[in-house]
Amino acid sequence: MQDIYKPLRSKSYSVPCELCSIGSMCIPMLLNNTLHTVLNRKHEFTKDQVVIHEGTPFQKLFIIHSGALKTYVTVNGVEQINGFYLPGDIVGLDSISNNKYNNSIKALTNTLTCELEYDEVKKLISQNAQVRDMILDLMSKDILNYQKLVLSYSQKNAEEKLASFIYSLYSRYAQRGHTSLNIKLSMSRSDIANYLGITIETVSRILTRMQETEILSVKGKYISIKNISALARLAAENI
Repeated sequence: MQDIYKPLRSKSYSVPCELCSIGSMCIPMLLNNTLHTVLNRKHEFTKDQVVIHEGTPFQKLFIIHSGALKTYVTVNGVEQINGFYLPGDIVGLDSISNNKYNNSIKALTNTLTCELEYDEVKKLISQNAQVRDMILDLMSKDILNYQKLVLSYSQKNAEEKLASFIYSLYSRYAQRGHTSLNIKLSMSRSDIANYLGITIETVSRILTRMQETEILSVKGKYISIKNISALARLAAENI
């Protein structure tokens, strides 16, 4: 099975910059104009390392170069996950309005980020209409994804929620140029259950049923989509 993640190696940036959600327009390059200073912005986090704690003053945005991050809030000592971020995603846009990070951010795997000081980004937005439009587009996508999550919680059953989650991962990778039907999950089944508001047992049971109906093939963290149309129908997605 093809692994759409490449291993993170010392001094090796395993996911090409062109897979970033900002495409060919590299903000760090626009800010620095040299490859050397762009690479100096990169920061490596190990699996389960906390990148930012909830409530910390907001200063920078994080573009994921490789690996994955999750965002979560802690309520009465219990973690509630509200987002998974993949290579190319920008994390922290929701923190602009109140000048502090609304969520804690943690690395799901060994993760490499490209960090942008918000003051720099603001200055660039005022000078570059393309950057302004790109930031607005990313914010719009974040709002749309949140609306989809709320809809999933309120109207979909557990099987539809999980199908929608898997289909969304496939779609997000496809937008980065990965058209393979093979997906490696960076998050645990416990994290998926937490995010979708269902139990781990339910996640496992539904995955087993999807295998039996030949929608998916599952082996550990690897999922192979065998019938993308059936998965989309179950997720109530149009393809």
